[in-house]
Parts: sequence; structure tokens; C-alpha cells
Amino acid sequence: RLWVRVTSFAVLGLLTAVTGFLLRNQIPDGLAGMIGADAIAPILDIIASSMLTVTTFSLSILTAAYATASSGTTPRAVQLLVKDGVSQTVLATFIGAFIFSLVGLIMLNTGLYGDGGRIVLFGVTLAVILIVVVSLLRWINRLGELGLIGDTMSRVERSTDEALANRLAAPWLGANPLRGAPPLDSIAHHAPQVGYVQNCDMKALSELAERHDLILYMTAMPGDFVHLGSPLFHVMNLPDEDEKAQAICGRISGCITLRPTRSFEQDPRFGFSVLSEIGQRALSPAVNDPGTAVLVVGRMLRILSQWDHESIPEVCYPRLYVPAITAQEVLRASLLPLARDGAGIFSLQLALQEAMMALARLSPAVFGTAAAALARDFTRYAAQGLVLDDERETVIALADAVGRLAPPSCADTDT
Repeated sequence: RLWVRVTSFAVLGLLTAVTGFLLRNQIPDGLAGMIGADAIAPILDIIASSMLTVTTFSLSILTAAYATASSGTTPRAVQLLVKDGVSQTVLATFIGAFIFSLVGLIMLNTGLYGDGGRIVLFGVTLAVILIVVVSLLRWINRLGELGLIGDTMSRVERSTDEALANRLAAPWLGANPLRGAPPLDSIAHHAPQVGYVQNCDMKALSELAERHDLILYMTAMPGDFVHLGSPLFHVMNLPDEDEKAQAICGRISGCITLRPTRSFEQDPRFGFSVLSEIGQRALSPAVNDPGTAVLVVGRMLRILSQWDHESIPEVCYPRLYVPAITAQEVLRASLLPLARDGAGIFSLQLALQEAMMALARLSPAVFGTAAAALARDFTRYAAQGLVLDDERETVIALADAVGRLAPPSCADTDT
């Protein structure tokens, strides 16, 4: 967080002042003049004035980068730019150096320092200047790519890849697989507010279930939109007393984070959706950049390539049941809009069919049925959008080849 780094510089300034005051009599008086420590006041003045200007300039650059990313890609990707570690560190360094110089000037003008104290302040100021110079160099290097489409897509790809890897490592988040609907005799508890599920504290949910001898069926998982009429979870073995049962359900709801927007951490589907939105924006008539949409398909394929086997559930929370994300829902939600908006672009239709071919060959058990069904859907859009007969025939031939790779009888396989 920004304030933590800024506060550390302020603490550094105070510690420097205290250290200089305590060591003022242990350092020879003539040493300050010999090394130029008497010039510390003008140096601190320069730092204070320049850092305030640089901070204002950097904030304007960040604001412009956020606006560019929002208009050029999608507003949902801006949250990754806001969390950029280099930008936060650089801004914190500039603001912190400004505060450090102010603290140094205040303590210097109190007259509590001797020549020994000036030497301590001079040495720490040189270290702060070095930190500022390094931050400036990092900032200049980052400015060349901040807010560009390629940089934004790379950030979304990394976040999605990490989220999918985490989900594949624990497909059911450590719980039992929930296949189908919860039992009919379970009691549904509705969401307390409208929003998206961002996080589920599985350990806390398991402890509650153990404490009260419950069985929980989580019907809303990270990325799902819930409202006051939709069930957040189903529970069995609730106490007969309504007041006690409501109190337990309230504590269970407290373990589930609801927010107005989705996040990347526990929701790999959101990352694919954001990549799809970037491709759709590129296909709009105002932008007319099908090459970016083709690159988006390639990035999705690269992320999905790690999903090359069926997962075996590792149950750490035996009282919890969780649904898994399926290959079909991921592919349809992310790639079908691209096929719809780029129905008349042969290069994109070709890239989509080749991606389905690659996934079906990579893991027929995971992607075979979903890829074959989606490839057929792509041909419907291509048949309406492509003008040339040979282009339509090429797309249909690729879709038929994908269909031959699918297992003969296999339902869509989840994680």
C-alpha cells in the first residue's frame, strides 16, 4: 500500500533526526566542513521542491495511462494497472523523499544539530538521493509501455494464468466435488446483497461446519453474480431454532466476500472474459484491429495449455461441496463473442478453429467435446459473415476435423 512506503520515509526522517541529535557530540566538529555537510540545507530544499513537482507530473501520467487503457482495451483491466508494483513504489519514493526533506529541514532549523548531527543527516540524505535516482530510472523504463495494449494484455494474461493454475491445483478449493444440484432437503440461504462473489474463505467455512455439524453446498463461487433472490449456499443439519439457525447462516455468509465488481485472484473466468473484451473492442468498427483479436486467441490458448489433464479431487474440507468450472463454460464465455463480432474476418475464424484443434489434441478428455461443439458454433457465424465460398469451406473443414478428435461419448469434463 502507498501509505506504508510513504510512512517509512517519514519514520526514516525522524530516526535520522534522533540519531543525529544523539551522535552530535561523538563526531568531530571540523569534519562537517571537510566533507561538505554544511550544504545539507540547500540539498534538502532542492529535494523538497523537485519531488513535489515530479510527484504531480507522475500522477498526471498515471491518470492518462489509466484512461488510455480503459478506452483502448477495457475498463476491467485498469485494476491491474492500479496494482502495478513499480508505479506504487516510485510514487511512494517521490512522496516519501519529499516528506523526508521536510522533516530534515524542520529539525535542521530547530538548531538542535551540531556539526556531528549534520554529518548524520548528510549521509542519510545521500542515500535517499540514490534511492530517488534509481526510482527515476525504473519509472522512465516503465513509462515506455504503461497503458499500451500489449502491456495491458500481458498483465491480464499473467493474472489469468496464475488464477487458472491455482484453480487447477485445487479444482474444488479443497472441498468435495458438487456435481448437479444440492440435495432437495438442504436449506438455501440467499445472498445478503447484490454483487459478485470475490472470495470464499474455505478454511473458515470448514471450521464452522465442523463446529456446528453442518454440511455446506456452495452454489455461488468466485465470479458468480448473486442477488437477494439467488441462493448463496445450501446447508444441511441446521438447528431447529430459527434464531440460532439465522445466526449460523450469518457467520457463514461472513466467510464469503461480495463486492460490486469481479477480481482476478480466485476467478480465472474473469481473466478470460477481460481478454475477450479486449478482442471485442479491437473488432469494433471504430478500432478495426483484427490482429489484436487474433493475438487474444493465442494468449487464451497459451493459458489453457496448462489444463492438460483431468484433476483428481484432494478433499481437505470433507463437509464442504463445491462446483467446478468446466471447459465448456470457459470456452463459450470467452471465445464465442469473438466469433460473433468477427464473423466476417477469415483470419480470426481461422485462428479460432486452430485453437480448438490445438486444445482437442492437447487433451481430448478435457477439451474434446467442448471444442467440437464450439467449433460447430463458430461455423454458424462464419457461414453468415464470410463472403467467399472457399473461406467458408475451409472453416467448415477445420470444424469437422475438430469434431473427429472429440471422444465418441464424453460429457463435458470439468476441472
